[in-house]
Amino acid sequence: MTGLQLVAQNIVGGLGIGCVYALIALGFSLIYRTMGLVNFAQGNLLMFGTYLGLTFYMGLLGMGKFSPLIAFLAGIILCGLIGVGLERLFRPLANLDLSYILVGTIGIGIMLDNIANHVWGSEGIVVPAPIANNEINVGGVRISPYIFIVMAMTVLLVIGLQLFLTRTNFGRALRASAQDREIAACFGIPVNMMNAVAFAVGAGLAAAAGLLIAPMIYVNPAIGDSLGIKGFVAAIIGGLGDLPGAVIGGLLFGVIETVISGYISSSYTDLIAYLLLTVILIVRPEGLLGARTVEKV
Repeated sequence: MTGLQLVAQNIVGGLGIGCVYALIALGFSLIYRTMGLVNFAQGNLLMFGTYLGLTFYMGLLGMGKFSPLIAFLAGIILCGLIGVGLERLFRPLANLDLSYILVGTIGIGIMLDNIANHVWGSEGIVVPAPIANNEINVGGVRISPYIFIVMAMTVLLVIGLQLFLTRTNFGRALRASAQDREIAACFGIPVNMMNAVAFAVGAGLAAAAGLLIAPMIYVNPAIGDSLGIKGFVAAIIGGLGDLPGAVIGGLLFGVIETVISGYISSSYTDLIAYLLLTVILIVRPEGLLGARTVEKV
């Protein structure tokens, strides 16, 4: 394989993993834009939603096995319902100092990790891909067909979220609440309900990301830590609170990570995430794309 083919292969793979980061970043940005709260438990929700979906897909806990699509939707819906409950716990934190938000959300994340360890165990799971994963050779570039499923599902989810926010009364109410809580409340919009919806959607996006990447990694209760920080980096790249920026940031970070790890050990990918986050926060904290930072209201 030539150097150019290796770069092309890494870019394709990076776009696939970047789709996953984009979904995680969307959850971060949507919750922050609506509540002014950085949900540091987003990665833990991803892990929990992944296990919920795999319970249906692989017959964990003695359940029967369901089709990949049903298991995928079940994981998203159940994790979304958990998000509604967690929003009620997080609600008092929204107007507090960042340190309280940090401690509170991390505490909830630890709780989810402990529940997952108790219910599903700490041993990892190898997740089979829903399709035959024989690589396709295109001009010397080897591409996994499952990457196209990840990309297609991400596109559908992003389009669905956009249609929900722009074409439905509920979505418009959510946007109005995110724009100005007090004015939205004056017009009769139930702001707290909108917060719950935002949290449910954010949790559902996290579950979708985890289930899409599950066949590509070794699933265990610790996956949320690494994927959560990478999704957060993607959100920071695009500008925290900027939804289109979250998608672009996820794709960009996925490509950067994959291309770099193609030349050095993949064990350094977490280090790359932390270094990139540090550099962005120092040089351009509003995001590389110049998105306006959303203030808490």
